[in-house]
Amino acid sequence: MGLHEVAIGGIYVSPLLVFAILALPITKGVLMLIQKTSLPQWIWHEMLFICALYLLIFCILTLIVGVFF
Repeated sequence: MGLHEVAIGGIYVSPLLVFAILALPITKGVLMLIQKTSLPQWIWHEMLFICALYLLIFCILTLIVGVFF
């Protein structure tokens, strides 16, 4: 198996672009869950944390789809 291009309207799009777009709402949801806890007081640099969280979710999505599908 592996990652294959996705045809959207007859245009082939890189699967990484699809995963990058999918990672955005997931990151937003995780951030909303984090905001409801007491964890934000431990975050030193908020934007760096958000960027790292997005990259982590993006990598997890890519690995899961690349390995299992």
